[in-house]
Amino acid sequence: MAILTSRNLYVFVTLLSIVGWIWLVVNLFLEQHSVGVSVCLSKQITDVPCPSCGSTRSVLSVFRGDFLEAIFRWNPLGIVVSLALMILPIWLVYDFLTKKQTLYQKYITAENLLKNPYLYIPLFIFLALNWIWNIYKGL
Repeated sequence: MAILTSRNLYVFVTLLSIVGWIWLVVNLFLEQHSVGVSVCLSKQITDVPCPSCGSTRSVLSVFRGDFLEAIFRWNPLGIVVSLALMILPIWLVYDFLTKKQTLYQKYITAENLLKNPYLYIPLFIFLALNWIWNIYKGL
């Protein structure tokens, strides 16, 4: 049984894509005016960065073509976020125009794959190591 229904997934991904692009444009504008904004509650409350700290700056680096900065200076998760921001809106439009549910089918497949400990344990380890690295870098 899927966690999200087809309708809920499409609404969620649509809203997430819209908010993601708005957030990116706002941060691009703020970056050009040398204004930094952090919404990370972990960082604000404990002064410890979360595993995704630096992702926005990483995405901005990716869109400037500076992949090494995105991965090593900021956060490698920014590569994943960048790909999602580029692919998911196109995928949503494709499914809407063709009246198919290919995104939902891939979501079900991914959900089932993530039940496998051979996949979710390395993923968890990667996220934990990324978090340690973020703390080490002082993001």
